Amino acid sequence: MSSIPQSEIKAIGKLLKSSDEGTVRLIEEQLKNFSSTILKEINDEIPLDDIELRKLFLSLVLKIKREKLKQEFSLWAKNQAPDLEEGVFYIATFNNPFLQKDFYSEQIDSWAKLIKSNLKKVKIEDDPTSIINEVNHFLFMEAGFKGNKKNYYDPENSFIDKVIERKQGNPILLSVVYLLVAKRADLPFSGVNMPAHFLVQYIDGLEPIFIDPFNQGEIVTRFDCQERIKLLKLAWQEDYLSIPKTKQIIMRMMQNLINIYQSEGEHDLKEYLENYVNIIKRSL
Repeated sequence: MSSIPQSEIKAIGKLLKSSDEGTVRLIEEQLKNFSSTILKEINDEIPLDDIELRKLFLSLVLKIKREKLKQEFSLWAKNQAPDLEEGVFYIATFNNPFLQKDFYSEQIDSWAKLIKSNLKKVKIEDDPTSIINEVNHFLFMEAGFKGNKKNYYDPENSFIDKVIERKQGNPILLSVVYLLVAKRADLPFSGVNMPAHFLVQYIDGLEPIFIDPFNQGEIVTRFDCQERIKLLKLAWQEDYLSIPKTKQIIMRMMQNLINIYQSEGEHDLKEYLENYVNIIKRSL
């Protein structure tokens, strides 16, 4: 379904205001069959000054989407090579059920194309330093991405649509943006599963080059990583520099949100995310 008559949108609005639970359940069943595009279309047609109806509709759609995510994560996790981008946007729809994935994916496409074009002008072809400098310059100077140090524990730092819109996020989300752009540009970057502060690495040279997207592409040495681990009062393990699997990245993103919602007393949200994590764990 790609569109919905205005008359039907108005009818849904009137019925939602009904205090009859049976009617609301019927509407809920109907909405389950609508795409996020149609749900957004309905939401956009609700008058901005009708705060009660907007809250009712958002609450109902969030409930539907969060339940549906159990099935979506289950199918995603069964794939032997699950797609990072798909998983990241699933997490984003937990917060924004009207999210239009194509809009954000096209932005990532455009950034990758610009980087590829700029790399053609580099004097030394396939030079790791030149490649890293170009990616860093574009993402952190031109696009303006940066770590959200002021509000580090803001949940919106964990949702890719908000990170792209606000150009700020936490270490793992900024690293994910970095990785998605690099993948489109055919560049050999991967994640680094450092505790407490996710990194990325360039892996086409003799030794990996570690990069910190949260700190605007700062180059981090192995010694720097070891010092960071000391500050956490942990014993050094080589596994801390390992390349995480896609499922590990997604679970780590959700664990960040679980910790935040736990501290904020948002127990319902925490339980949803714990459920998704357990679904993925069962596939390992």
